[in-house]
Amino acid sequence: MKRRHFLRQMAHLAPVAAIAATPDTSSASQASSRASFQIQEPRVFFYDDGRHAAGLYQFEPPLTVSDHVFTVDQLVNSGVDTYVYCAAIEGGTVVYNSQVAQKWGENVTRWTHYVWYRAYLILQQLIADGHDPLKLLCDRCHEAGILMLASGSVCLQGGDRATHGGLGRKSDFVYNNPQFQVGDENDLRNKQTPPSRLNFLRPEVRRERMTVFTELLTRYETDGIELNLAETVPYCPFNEVDRLAPVMTQWIRDLGAVARKAEDAQSRRKRIYARIPAHPESWKKIGYAIPVWISEKLVDGFICVGSEEERMDQDLDLASVVQLTRGTDCRVLASFSNTLYRQLEKYATPPMIWAAAANAYAQGADGFGLGDAHWTPNGWPWTHHEYQTLRLLGSPEMLATANKLYHLRSERIDSHPQSWLPGSTRALPCALSEGESKEVSLRVADDLARWGNLGRVKSVQLRTRFTNYQPYVDRVRIELNGRELPESCLAMIDLTYRLLKVGAVSPYGYIFQYSLPPEYYPQPGYNLVKVTLLRRDPKLNLPFEVYDVDCSVEYRLHRHFEEHPITY
Repeated sequence: MKRRHFLRQMAHLAPVAAIAATPDTSSASQASSRASFQIQEPRVFFYDDGRHAAGLYQFEPPLTVSDHVFTVDQLVNSGVDTYVYCAAIEGGTVVYNSQVAQKWGENVTRWTHYVWYRAYLILQQLIADGHDPLKLLCDRCHEAGILMLASGSVCLQGGDRATHGGLGRKSDFVYNNPQFQVGDENDLRNKQTPPSRLNFLRPEVRRERMTVFTELLTRYETDGIELNLAETVPYCPFNEVDRLAPVMTQWIRDLGAVARKAEDAQSRRKRIYARIPAHPESWKKIGYAIPVWISEKLVDGFICVGSEEERMDQDLDLASVVQLTRGTDCRVLASFSNTLYRQLEKYATPPMIWAAAANAYAQGADGFGLGDAHWTPNGWPWTHHEYQTLRLLGSPEMLATANKLYHLRSERIDSHPQSWLPGSTRALPCALSEGESKEVSLRVADDLARWGNLGRVKSVQLRTRFTNYQPYVDRVRIELNGRELPESCLAMIDLTYRLLKVGAVSPYGYIFQYSLPPEYYPQPGYNLVKVTLLRRDPKLNLPFEVYDVDCSVEYRLHRHFEEHPITY
């Protein structure tokens, strides 16, 4: 622990001298380029599975070194300081020249997936040409001054060779050991958690995972690892979760000892980050002793996710993990998933991402990042829009006056099964009958009173979207923080039937858009929106729903300064 504490102190004080490389990774030019590298701690991270938005899937083989490291090149000067790369797949194979694990597709005789076969061909070609794909990425990160964390799934997903043998994702270890699978359980939650996941209570499973993460720490000049502890939880039968906590804690404790030895050997900080569900009630349900990990300094930080990772959530509840880490060196990073599942926008817009980042920093987070398998809102490679989005994410000061769109999570329950983990409850959509009300909370990070006094606030709009609203008969009342919003600031937007280039807008209904005067501005923190259906058209036999609640905030660069003052 003294060694790690010393390295933490040095990280804040001085540049690193020339880094000593392991024998198979040294070169004079690389050592020279790293001599001026400043150690930092993760602030803005970018997670990448290294396949979808990368050459392994998108480029025709053969690949050159520059082709393979383009995924890092696009991060240079983007505002991203930490590259989290998925090196170890959930099925047990890896995408680098491992000495301890099977490489992607190495045990396949006949392929049944066209694209995944390409990834295998490229990996084999790079290795045959004398390159280790993971070493190339590590070297490029260090040349660019970007931290490189190698990520891997802690939970292995089993399967049978007859079904999965042509896909390349699964190793012989999972094929040959079906007895390690959790199997079917008499538990409703098992419908959402694969019974094929391997039981981490088995020492053989723990040893296999320890071997892979040890290699990522010791054989490669990574800046640490990310333990993906958020996918397909829990890592044991549901009725044995209480047994998992001490076992998982000891495994991480042992991995920490490996990291400290690697630090001494490479003179490089070796961080251990854990990706976990943010909600504190989840930890006990899945067998994670988070307070112990913090008090014993077993991890250097947490990457916190929502209980349903692949859905946009701007309001991760970070209060508990921030409180537990306060006064320690353990960092808290908020992970953002940008998938909307919406008709017009598949991915979160920049103002939505900025709103999520602002909410995270307002709760005391140390950093923020994009945690999807790939971030491609405008396709790949990135456009200038992606860089404009990223450049603000590390600066709460710049985010303070960035345009934002706060969106209350709203999804059809029947389209996406609801997770059994705490924190996944969706307030909307919600059907109302005449006389009924619905209250929802919307977290807003902005200090609108301050910026409004300086003339910086251009507009604040609260929007509520209703389905099957009949404007000639139906009547609703909308309140914000206990005050009814006046009709004088209301604009109704008709979505009864609108044809756009993507087709007819759905669901049918209306948007109530309130342009809020300063006395109605939302306050920093949670704001209560209450909708009451006062009267309903008795002839309409369709549900009236509160479908969306949004708050849009736009700023000026300076008072009376408009970006486009003349339109003709």
